[in-house]
Amino acid sequence: MNLHAFFRSVKFRVLLCLLALLTGIMLYSMKSGAQTDRLTRILQGVTSPFRRSASAINREVEERLDTYYNSKAYREENKRLREQNAILSEQLIGYDDAVRERDALRDQLGIKEKHTDWTLSEPCNVIMPLTNDMTHSFQIDRGSEDGLTQNAPVICSHGLIGVITALSPHYATVTTILSPELSVGAVVLETGDSGIIEGDLKYAADGNTKMIYLDESSTVKEHNLVVTAGTTGLFPYGLQIGNVVQTGIESSSLAQYAVVRPVVDFSELESVSVLLDFAGKGESFGE
Repeated sequence: MNLHAFFRSVKFRVLLCLLALLTGIMLYSMKSGAQTDRLTRILQGVTSPFRRSASAINREVEERLDTYYNSKAYREENKRLREQNAILSEQLIGYDDAVRERDALRDQLGIKEKHTDWTLSEPCNVIMPLTNDMTHSFQIDRGSEDGLTQNAPVICSHGLIGVITALSPHYATVTTILSPELSVGAVVLETGDSGIIEGDLKYAADGNTKMIYLDESSTVKEHNLVVTAGTTGLFPYGLQIGNVVQTGIESSSLAQYAVVRPVVDFSELESVSVLLDFAGKGESFGE
């Protein structure tokens, strides 16, 4: 705030002139007494706009002076408030992290309670979805140094998410069951019909995957639950995959197919677990 420039400004000079004029009128009125009441009223009417202007300028001067003399206190108060805001922001971030960690541990506990013989990784945070990938593949913040291996199943308490398809010491890429690059042996729980879960970009756009190679006499219908078959040694039996939402006949053969809605909402994943070991791992059916 430059008070020196203000005191040299035209606005300040006008204020002084108005104050001098008003002072003169007041002194004249006091000296002339009652005989000058009429003249005083006339002068008051004439000078009313000037007095209002003077009052506005006076308020501005007071505000400028207040800002000038209190600017240091204002700066100190702003600094204190900024520091408090930074502390509160850090506390909020810490709270959000704690909530996410609690939810991840709770999800993993739900898996362990159902499958006591499974070995799981520590909870892995979803850190980056793959760009322009409608199959919702993503990266996690754990890798080979955390015990993760290529093609290991990635799961949550709801069911199967996908498998690890790329691995580094501290990070891994997860390809989901929406991807055409992933094939999973599956069975329809209610009917016993078996097939292969293999993603299709046509259905991935709507968040669905596809079960192929169903027998032409299959009795699969809507709402049937599809789970992992556990016949290849890559996945345990019974991991939930999704529910049938549509069935049809392949145009190139008499085989049936089913469109499956996954039990996992890939767009809301924040943490996952990697299935490191389970009974029957590496053992194909019949071995």
